[in-house]
Amino acid sequence: MNFKAGYNEWYAAQTSKKIRAVWQTKADNGKRVSSTVLFGYMKAPNDKENWLIERIEVHNNDKSSGHCYVKVDIYFTAAGMIDIPTEQEILAMMEEIRENPQDFRFVA
Repeated sequence: MNFKAGYNEWYAAQTSKKIRAVWQTKADNGKRVSSTVLFGYMKAPNDKENWLIERIEVHNNDKSSGHCYVKVDIYFTAAGMIDIPTEQEILAMMEEIRENPQDFRFVA
């Protein structure tokens, strides 16, 4: 094998190692490395790093106890890191909704 062919083999191997290292670093940092979107998601229109949840199911509400309970199923897999709110944060948000219910009205 001549010098030029050996150099080309070495260069291709080094480039491959560097690309794999970049992908591994992105995956370790929680970034997306896949070019296709998982089932149940769609790509965000302006941000290729974020995926949007595609399917949310809202079931019939239950008013049997005098309170209105609604079961909501959000289907996602591998959505990434999320912060679960503490009880105090949930109570603060509920109080904010009670004070300004018009700000939290959603029409499906």
